[in-house]
Amino acid sequence: MKLFDVVSTKEALNIMKENFTINLSEENVDILNSINRYISRDIQSQINVPHFRKSLVDGYAVLARDVFLASESNPVPLKIIGETHMGKTCDKVLDLEETVYVPTGGMVPTNSEGVVMIEYTEKLGDNIALIEKGVALNEKIVEIGEDIKESELIYKKGHCINERDLGVLAGANINKIPVYRKIVVGIISTGDEILNLDEDIIDAKIKDINSYMLYGQLSKILCKPIIYPPVKDNLREIVELMDKAVNECDIVLISGGSSVGKKDETIRAIKSFENSKILIEGVAIRPGKPTIISSINNKLVVGLPGHPLSCGFVVEAIIKPFILSLFDVKKNNRYVLCEFAYNYHKSKGREEYIAVDIKEEDGKLICVPIFAKSSVVKHFAYCDGYLRIDRELEGIQKGETVKVNLF
Repeated sequence: MKLFDVVSTKEALNIMKENFTINLSEENVDILNSINRYISRDIQSQINVPHFRKSLVDGYAVLARDVFLASESNPVPLKIIGETHMGKTCDKVLDLEETVYVPTGGMVPTNSEGVVMIEYTEKLGDNIALIEKGVALNEKIVEIGEDIKESELIYKKGHCINERDLGVLAGANINKIPVYRKIVVGIISTGDEILNLDEDIIDAKIKDINSYMLYGQLSKILCKPIIYPPVKDNLREIVELMDKAVNECDIVLISGGSSVGKKDETIRAIKSFENSKILIEGVAIRPGKPTIISSINNKLVVGLPGHPLSCGFVVEAIIKPFILSLFDVKKNNRYVLCEFAYNYHKSKGREEYIAVDIKEEDGKLICVPIFAKSSVVKHFAYCDGYLRIDRELEGIQKGETVKVNLF
């Protein structure tokens, strides 16, 4: 890594946006397969919701003028001319001093001016309802298109369909959803010490932590991650696997080998490709400084630090924002405002990312930093969220309000 030759996370993100485009083709998927997918076009409702006037309650549809003076001590008798059945059209039209019984969600007569809840009525024989309460105009009636209007824009391009959206789409008579195809991201872990999950642990070897952590992070933003077998610190083997991944994927992430150690081969492997270019050698972020941004055959290839915490935070800081920008996502991160628990000092000149826990004290949310070495993975999984401290700041004061990004 070239000393001081680093860029900010903002600069890194801009360089990636300027140098890489991915052809995002579209596909139409069934509504049940659309959850957590990004919409590729604006979606408009095909119908009014509801497409008929319906009752909010079980009761009697009335003309407001008939029951204007109705009360418990002065009930107004109305003639029952029929009832509405669920899912059936109501063809009744009210005349003066007439009513129709309507269940919750049932269609009301065309000229109904309100519905009196059944609790404020009493039947007198089979054909008379005593009304004990007046109604305001259109009280307890849901109007046509009151929920969603026909041709109303219900979701904008770039929106990620969540579990609550499925009901809206179904109600709007939309069962095929236009979405972007998933971006294919290749994941390669390098190192003589890295073992696949099905290999027995021997000597000073460790399991492939980073590949599975990255798989989880990327799956959450609707990528299609591909985990390749771990590769030893052998330049030829790394180049061969990178070549395969570049041909099969839109983006390739390589964890380990991005620093300046004797066996760190990522830079040399990238440079061995004829159509390659190193764009960034180092990002001003802690943890995560030894990060490489490069191009091979016009595809984004990123060298990530081998330490899990560093690797994970680099993905949160620049990889996920870059991918989300491709989908035209306007809003992604969920966050809460908390009070910081301690005085914390940092070096000026680089962003710092800190895993935190959140607890409640005296009705306030307090965030407590988790201090861990960059090689530790457990705290990254257990924490409630993380802070990003701007590169120009020298720390955070106890009691200061901070924004905690939630996972």
